[in-house]
Amino acid sequence: MPLSHYLAALFSGIGIGFTVAAPIGPMGMLCIQRTLASGVATGLATGFGAATVHLAYSAFAVLGLGALAQPWVEANAVGFGIVSALTLLWFAIRTHRGSVTLQETGEFDRVRLARAYLSAIALGFTNPLTVILFLAALNAFSTQSAAAPLIAGVFVGSAVWWTMLSTTVATARSRLTPRMLSLSRRFASLMLLGLGTTMLIRIAQRML
Repeated sequence: MPLSHYLAALFSGIGIGFTVAAPIGPMGMLCIQRTLASGVATGLATGFGAATVHLAYSAFAVLGLGALAQPWVEANAVGFGIVSALTLLWFAIRTHRGSVTLQETGEFDRVRLARAYLSAIALGFTNPLTVILFLAALNAFSTQSAAAPLIAGVFVGSAVWWTMLSTTVATARSRLTPRMLSLSRRFASLMLLGLGTTMLIRIAQRML
């Protein structure tokens, strides 16, 4: 296969990954909140958890599992929504009760980063928005013959977005006072609470 086909698949994947990651939804709010509360490393761990989910979904799509799973996903959309909403409410409570790390040291808290990464994966797999966006992108996946570059590109595109978001928020964070950081934590908890509550209300309206 010509190199141009691999490059086309790679850049196509980068575009898809960036496009799926860019909308500021529950994962974006979580990444912003964690970057403000604990610094860029925790924000990046959250973002790369989301990118890992995007990598997995793209692999499923390339292997043809996405089309097979679509009816099941649509049939269980309410269940996905409830789990995602409850997860957001849990994050909102944790955010409200959490504290702000004013200074980052040279030593990374591996436990904190691992928790941020794994919890982002859990939210990503249950986030209906992510599922819907990837189902919408199935056509793009089906037209590509170079699977590996496409999947890698999705991860790269998603990772680029989360890196941009985390570093931008971290730059703004360095200019905030402790009081402003505390207020931003409360605001983020309210936003997550609002997203989770709104999701539950929509699910309830759908079931009536």
